[in-house]
Amino acid sequence: MMIIDNYSNNSATCIYRQSQLPIFQNKVYNSVAEAQNALCGEIELVQDNVSGFIYNAKFDSSLMVYDESYQNEQSNSPFFRKHLEEVLKLLIHLGIRDKKVVEIGCGKGYFLEMMRQSGIDCIGFDPTYEGENEYVLKEFFSEKTNIKADVIILRHTLEHIPRPFTFLHTIAKSNDYQGYIFIEVPTFDWIAKKEAFWDIFYEHCNYFTENTLKKMFHKAQTGYLFGGQYIYLWAKLADLKKQIEEKSDFQKVSFNPTAKIETIKDRLQKQKDIAIWGAGAKGNTFLNLLDPQRKLINFVVDINPAKQNKFIAKTAHPIFSPDILKKEPINNVWVMNKNYLDEIKRSINNTNINFHVI
Repeated sequence: MMIIDNYSNNSATCIYRQSQLPIFQNKVYNSVAEAQNALCGEIELVQDNVSGFIYNAKFDSSLMVYDESYQNEQSNSPFFRKHLEEVLKLLIHLGIRDKKVVEIGCGKGYFLEMMRQSGIDCIGFDPTYEGENEYVLKEFFSEKTNIKADVIILRHTLEHIPRPFTFLHTIAKSNDYQGYIFIEVPTFDWIAKKEAFWDIFYEHCNYFTENTLKKMFHKAQTGYLFGGQYIYLWAKLADLKKQIEEKSDFQKVSFNPTAKIETIKDRLQKQKDIAIWGAGAKGNTFLNLLDPQRKLINFVVDINPAKQNKFIAKTAHPIFSPDILKKEPINNVWVMNKNYLDEIKRSINNTNINFHVI
């Protein structure tokens, strides 16, 4: 039976546009010149009028070359490590012990190593992997991959892959439609509610709501993680639908953060000596939309050593370790993710700094 993807090839409604944003938010650069010359792309976020699926109609997958310069490891944060521990506990509760597990898009391998240390038999796939773990294959997963698994894990991978429904069938077919799949992705439900313009960027070509994630399966368990910012799905691969219904109920979304962008910009213009905390995708997008000429914000702080003493794509804001705050007189720190606020305050322990969250 023909597989119909998330895109119906019919009309779609544009809900958000941005141009000239870096195609990689998690690549940092060695010099100002390299950063300013970072490749940029367009975002035209649309909602399919038949399936309700949300995606970037301007996304060009041929531009996305993931290599070892791609730095998206968040395990330096105690809060994020706690999140990973909660995900692992959830997976164990769902029954992955004594199962053969494959993690597709395992990044730098931190979560995979957590699973192995817990006695779980698992291997991973990721071309950006930098370590020496023999259980990680430095390559993309493809339909030619001849590895059978009881459980497939996709953590923060599906939002990067065009035609995700087809990709899920590639996975299911390679596994003979047997076993289970666990998916974790950012949720557009949270983005829309918070008008989180900083959470829309080129790397993510797909944006899932609980509805659009579940509707790819006949039956699935879903839930929210990470303070509501992420959603997970657990399902049998046998329950992956052959096609997505052309007449399915979905909620039409609206997303117009223009007023919020202007409000934050006005606040920044009234402040002096500003740093932002977080050189990841949120921080990159925030800087490119609010301070593209590097006139308002002094620098970026990040706890990931691989990003320190580098520069943000396009804006070329410098990135430093938290130690910079002991040397540079900064009055205001804008935290790119509220989840980390308490952790950051404890690590700085400076009552002279005003903290702001977006």
